[in-house]
Amino acid sequence: MTSCANPIDTLTAVRAIGAARQRRRPATPAELARRLIPGYVVTPAIKLLSDELVRAVEESDSRLVVTMPPRTGKSVLTSQVFPVWLLSRNPDAEVIVKSYGDALAEEHSAAARRLIAENPAVVGIELAADKQAVGRWRVAGHRGGMLAGGILSSTTGFGASVLLVDDPVKGAQEADSDAYRRRLTAEFKASLMTRLMPGASAIVVLTRWHPDDLAGSLLAEPGSRWRCVNIPAISTAGVPDALGRERSGVAMTSAVGRTAEQFREIKTEVGSRAWAAMYLGTPATPEGGLIKAAWIDTWRLPAAPPGTVKIVVGVDPADSGEGDETGIVAAALTADGVVALIADVSGRMTSDAWAVRAVQLAADVGASEIAVEAFAARATYTRLVTEVLARFRMDRPIRVTGWPPKGTDRGKGDAVARSTGLLAALETGRARVAGFLPDFEAQAVTWEAGQHQPDRVAAAVVAYDVLAHSIGQTMHVVSPIDTARRAREGKIAPPPQWMTRQIGGR
Repeated sequence: MTSCANPIDTLTAVRAIGAARQRRRPATPAELARRLIPGYVVTPAIKLLSDELVRAVEESDSRLVVTMPPRTGKSVLTSQVFPVWLLSRNPDAEVIVKSYGDALAEEHSAAARRLIAENPAVVGIELAADKQAVGRWRVAGHRGGMLAGGILSSTTGFGASVLLVDDPVKGAQEADSDAYRRRLTAEFKASLMTRLMPGASAIVVLTRWHPDDLAGSLLAEPGSRWRCVNIPAISTAGVPDALGRERSGVAMTSAVGRTAEQFREIKTEVGSRAWAAMYLGTPATPEGGLIKAAWIDTWRLPAAPPGTVKIVVGVDPADSGEGDETGIVAAALTADGVVALIADVSGRMTSDAWAVRAVQLAADVGASEIAVEAFAARATYTRLVTEVLARFRMDRPIRVTGWPPKGTDRGKGDAVARSTGLLAALETGRARVAGFLPDFEAQAVTWEAGQHQPDRVAAAVVAYDVLAHSIGQTMHVVSPIDTARRAREGKIAPPPQWMTRQIGGR
């Protein structure tokens, strides 16, 4: 005889199991996100990110940089669900969330607060009634909670068990400002890292628009403890991939269902720079930007060439008033018509300091001209250099000129248009780097169309243009046979027809 289960006992058991499941705290932020947010998709990338966030709080003094494509669920997980998960485990934890502006940070804060208010049984905590401001709230009965705001806004009176920085710059324009990048990094180190309590963790989630951005600065610190987790949309040779895809061209599993083909369409639509920054997690395309690394390496000279025809120092003054770099680059013209970039002494300095450095470089390399980019304050810049030059005892005359020359079409258009001559010359070997100019080369190969032109590159454009237009203006005594040979070898352009016409028309 079989016995029937009591329906009331069965219902009670089911409810008990359900209650136990509710009481069980989710083991990871991804598990919590799936329970709290209808339709939240936990992709392999999100699972990896979730595990890295757990590691970040379980390891003392952890430092983590995360780069992932947009529309993957990373900000929801990192800045909204993760703080709730952390507070559910440790209601006394204090979390600071910072973004490029107050509005975005407070949006994350409001979402986290709402998850707690609507799901107290799941998260096991409630909000304190007297501390519920959108940008600053606490857990009832505990000291833990969240402070949210813009990355440059005040953070006084609040310590941090975990510091979360999500999108510290608004876009490429902010990232391209040298002065803003330095201000942001200084603020992060002085005002935010100093809020960390012993053993606290710091996590930065960002788009890598520039090599010297916040992540670049942190990762480059001597003995840096920062580690970077990068997940590119499509696995690409030369790009770090935390998912460990074994071959190039494999798309990540998209939370919104994007295919590899759709990712490639995005690449075409947004351009190479935005694709590299937003979807590959690199501050430059792997093969280089407007100036390819392969060009520089292919045509590199072992050292400055001897027997040059003319040497020019090109200067791109920092005229933003925000402490940006002044580009100072020396270039030499060879007898074969090749322009060699031979020295780079660029840097951040005052107007007096860059004038002195430009004159000193001219003296050191034997330059006969200092050409200063002078779209603004032409008279001021040239006078400044001339006055400094007068203080030096030179054994030869050195001209000081403003570039572009007045009454010419040189220098017209935007930065890319002004640089077309140098770019073509670097590609074909008519302009070459002599030896190694590491800072110049790093800026050159990361420069993209639409991006602020690096000051070192702008200075090289000036020097190249002056030398390129001086070809034919300097007197040379050469053999016609030698001229024909060099034209055949492609070292110089073929002479125009009028120069080869015989007297009498024969």
